[in-house]
Amino acid sequence: MLTTRFGRLLRPCRTVIGSSNKVKFSTRPVSQRYEVEDGREFKWLWPASREEAMFKAAHDIGCKTLNAIYRYNTVKPLDPGHVEQALRHFQRNVPNCRCFFKERDGKFWVCEDPNPDVDFEYLEGAESSAIINEHINKPFRGDRSPTWKARLVPVPADAPCAMPEIQAAFPHQYDLVFMPHHSFMDGVTIALSTGKLVGLLNDLIAGRPVNDEPFGVYLNNEEIGKIDEGIAKDLEKEPEKLESAKQEILACDTPPILCKAFPPPGGKPATKFVYEIINQKSLASFLVKCKANGVTFNSGLEAVINTAIIEMVREAGVEGESHHMSINLATNLRRYMKRRPLSVYGLHARPTVHRIETPFDVRDNFWDYTKKLHQKLLGLLKSGDALQQNVVREMTLPQLPQWNTTQQDPNPCVTMASLTSGI
Repeated sequence: MLTTRFGRLLRPCRTVIGSSNKVKFSTRPVSQRYEVEDGREFKWLWPASREEAMFKAAHDIGCKTLNAIYRYNTVKPLDPGHVEQALRHFQRNVPNCRCFFKERDGKFWVCEDPNPDVDFEYLEGAESSAIINEHINKPFRGDRSPTWKARLVPVPADAPCAMPEIQAAFPHQYDLVFMPHHSFMDGVTIALSTGKLVGLLNDLIAGRPVNDEPFGVYLNNEEIGKIDEGIAKDLEKEPEKLESAKQEILACDTPPILCKAFPPPGGKPATKFVYEIINQKSLASFLVKCKANGVTFNSGLEAVINTAIIEMVREAGVEGESHHMSINLATNLRRYMKRRPLSVYGLHARPTVHRIETPFDVRDNFWDYTKKLHQKLLGLLKSGDALQQNVVREMTLPQLPQWNTTQQDPNPCVTMASLTSGI
């Protein structure tokens, strides 16, 4: 069973699992589709897309991260060996978990390692939130597999649990920290794939056969790339529309109001996470209200965050009747792709920015504000303008410089990342 709470233990004891127990997924002879270099078997998949290359560059200097923490509650103590074995099967089921980058003819390519190892550790005395904070600013190069990490952390039996009724029946608690390379996974992929890990673990504990068929299909961005080309051709025929779209994007590139209320202190940028359990009753009530007001949970959550930011800066002394807030969202590009029998895995998310006027008394008219925000965002996604933004930037604005490991970390930027797949 899964919940989301973080325990506290001291004096971590680190046990590495799997480094001396490598199991090949395949015993087939090398085929023409695979190559061998330095005794390592691999397959070329496709040239890295702009998004994949961007996340690689960011991971190389430690300024991007993707992670999830899952709470496992069990009847009996969990055997770390079962978890390690489940992760090996998981890597077989999820093709992008076997991928890495390799240079070819001056470009980075996504490649597949058919028999990768796993990076898994069982950490007694650790704390899952501390593990995340330890890794978020560390470089995570994607040049060799495995390109994901997993850490299993035992949690005290008396640690708070978001679902006490679950804890009563399943008293042994563990946190599984999963940290994949963002170039090969987006939020949808991690949500869809890791949810199936519990089933693998249950099968192994029960001694049932484990099916190694793929959970999903790993695709590149070719389909979206063709749509982008069509948008670019249309914009070339309408220079006025192109210029108007450019000005809309530039209007969104404004300093965050949080930086006005709380100026950066200087020094080396760093990232920290604050963890909090949302009361299940409050969450259910909020979902009901979102539905009653005709908005998605995504729009409702964005409105909550905007409201909190406005109230924070107002209390900090920022004056004014309203503020135009620019919001960065991670748009799920699968909405523009053809449907397939299996879930589409990989990196299929792209930043979308929209700007909305948020009054300083937004709490007094919260649902009216949320409806306005929802309709604006819905129109942006349904019209295809979310895709157009990227094309316009490519056509009219200077390209961002490529980061490398010799450069300092870039300046921090306050953004909200949220999945728009529910709209």
